[in-house]
Amino acid sequence: MEARITERQDTAATLEVTVPADVVDATFERVLGALARQVRVPGFRPGKAPRGVLIQKVGAEALAEEVREAIVDEHYPQAVRELGLTPIHAHTHAEPPVAGADFTFVVHADLYPEFTLPDVDAITIDTAGEPIGDADVEATVARLREDHATLVPVERPIEAGDVVFTESQGEGGGQVMPIDLERTEEHLVAQLLGKSAGDELALDLGEDPAARAQEAAAPADSDADAQASGDEEDAAPGEGDATPAPRRSLSVKIADVKAKERPDADDAFAATLGFGDWAEVEAEIRRGLGVERERETFRAQRDELVEKLMGGTEVPLPGTLVRRRQGHLLEDLAGDLKRRGLTMEKYVERLEQRGERENFENELREAAERGVKRDLVLERLVEVHGTAVDDVELDAAIRHAALRERKDPERFKRDQGPEWVENFRFLLARDKTLDQIVSEKVGAPTATAPETTADDATDASPAAGEATDG
Repeated sequence: MEARITERQDTAATLEVTVPADVVDATFERVLGALARQVRVPGFRPGKAPRGVLIQKVGAEALAEEVREAIVDEHYPQAVRELGLTPIHAHTHAEPPVAGADFTFVVHADLYPEFTLPDVDAITIDTAGEPIGDADVEATVARLREDHATLVPVERPIEAGDVVFTESQGEGGGQVMPIDLERTEEHLVAQLLGKSAGDELALDLGEDPAARAQEAAAPADSDADAQASGDEEDAAPGEGDATPAPRRSLSVKIADVKAKERPDADDAFAATLGFGDWAEVEAEIRRGLGVERERETFRAQRDELVEKLMGGTEVPLPGTLVRRRQGHLLEDLAGDLKRRGLTMEKYVERLEQRGERENFENELREAAERGVKRDLVLERLVEVHGTAVDDVELDAAIRHAALRERKDPERFKRDQGPEWVENFRFLLARDKTLDQIVSEKVGAPTATAPETTADDATDASPAAGEATDG
């Protein structure tokens, strides 16, 4: 076999591979031998049909195609190894091979890019965690008291902070629903304030989101209509809306009104929480807030390291990886639209009517390019750092991911498949590398809790999935 590069770019190469005639003939014989055992020829036992009869049965073109695929499958990997190439994706061009003649095929390959990371040792981490202050503790105490509040019936009109129990009216009515005015939209609170138990009213629930979604998806009748529709969505309600979106309402009766009685932050409350006194409660609150603040800070420091690595690295991006990432982003968008009752076709049609499709496609491409660059940089970082994840670490992380989804770990692992498992191992190595580097730089303990999710492993390694096609 002879292999040579005929054209080379940063992320692509064209190579020509020539296989000598004796290898071609041997491949013909090997393929015919395999077909003889598979193809049934009437009047002959399996494997005993004469060569000419077998070729007539299979077809000369089909036989040549089988031989072509066999030669490419065997010699393409050898060629890229000899030439020192790392393809991500490749497709081949070749005329059908002919017995007794050399066979040449041409490969157009997208290559894993060559690039150099900046000096990781020279990168400084500037993100620092803020200390836990009294305001943080007070906010937590307020939430704690809120969570342990008791509801006390009151004989008065509704006031801010109350919990109102409403009973739905009309067909299918009778359902009682509590409304916490401290956790309710302001427009609903305004309608309830001053009302009393026994009062009936129609609550204005606001615009119907389903109707608004259908309106957004519906094509406009004309360019003027499309422009008007776009203006409606940009303007505030009531500011030039030609056709306001339908609003929803609910007829209710005030069944009961209760006030919240929050426990005082004292030793008695501490005892109900299992502590000796309130000082112990505050100490535990500060400790818990400190742990969470450290985690948040560490995640921010990891993000800073990644951003500085990306900012200091020039990476030629393979078109295959960018297109693949764009496809994944579009799949995610289509799923989100489906949950909102829309289709991708209607969404794109609307973008075109508003003149926003080009901007959308540019943003999609930029997001895909950023995602690919991040993956490539982090993959190279793992290689340079030499991080490994052993089977014990891998099994522990898979168990963690499975239990988080309430699935049996062994069955979860089998269902995901071996490719997913290896991608997941890479993700763990990536996170482990970042944790170790950041920990060394900031003098913090290395994170041990796996944060990688099962979904992350779908497209973990950018170079994974190398493929060839004819």
